[in-house]
Amino acid sequence: MFRSRRMHSQRRSRGSRSRHGRELRSSVAGPYLPQLTGRIPRFFQVVTETVGFLQAVAPDLMEDVSVTVAGMPPADASGQDAMGQDAAGLWGLDRTLKRVVIYRVPVERMARMSLSNPADQPMFREYVERVVMSGVNELLDGRLEDRLDPGGWGR
Repeated sequence: MFRSRRMHSQRRSRGSRSRHGRELRSSVAGPYLPQLTGRIPRFFQVVTETVGFLQAVAPDLMEDVSVTVAGMPPADASGQDAMGQDAAGLWGLDRTLKRVVIYRVPVERMARMSLSNPADQPMFREYVERVVMSGVNELLDGRLEDRLDPGGWGR
């Protein structure tokens, strides 16, 4: 069948085309639903925001400090001769590189909270923040403690 030029010139581009006479389609989730994230991206987000806070509070102390996240502590610590760990295994320290490694799975297990329960999210966030701050404070030999709370943590 022969198409006329008039029909071809009236076609719209793909981006503005509506289907079956309907308007343009919107997002499946819609603007009223919360952002779809999982527990791992949320964990990274809390760690990143906590490090940003610490850099704003004590920029001179946090100048060379880096904080990274790993799933689990290394199985064999002999290869990590400069790496120290806290007693619970929540973080590892590399004093030569001034690096704190937060271990995500042990932190989630020690929190003993349901990560799928929205009511537990603020408490879990606070727990992760405390772990990050404690690890950085340990790396800095307690100098961060005086900046955050001049009276001392819980004294």
